[in-house]
Amino acid sequence: MVNSEFIKDIKKGIENSKVNQILDPGQPRRYEPEGGVGKHNQRIHRESRYADEHKNLPFSFRKPPKPMGRTTYMRCDNCGKPYRGNTATHGIICNYCHKFSTVSHVTEEELNIDWER
Repeated sequence: MVNSEFIKDIKKGIENSKVNQILDPGQPRRYEPEGGVGKHNQRIHRESRYADEHKNLPFSFRKPPKPMGRTTYMRCDNCGKPYRGNTATHGIICNYCHKFSTVSHVTEEELNIDWER
C-alpha cells in the first residue's frame, strides 16, 4: 500500500510542473522535441504514410465528415429545383428559373434528388 504522504507529494509535484500548466497564446512550447519541431512533424508524417502504404489497417487516418448541422434540403416553389441551404432560408433566387421564389423544406427521402434538371 502506498503512503498517503507520498501520494500528496506526487500530486503537488504534478500540479506545480510546467506540463500541467495551460499556455497562453504566443508562448513557446512546453518542451522541444528531440531534433526540433520540424523533424518531429516530418517523423509523424513519415510514420503515418508508412502505416497507410504497408499495413493493412481496418481504419484510416482522416478527418471525420462534418455533420449537416443547420443545413437542410429545400425545393424551389416555382420550378421544383432541389437545393441545399440553411434552415433559416425562406426564399431564393433560383438558378434554374431565374426568379425570386419561396422554398419548401423537404426531407432527403421526399426530395428524390434530380440534380440534372
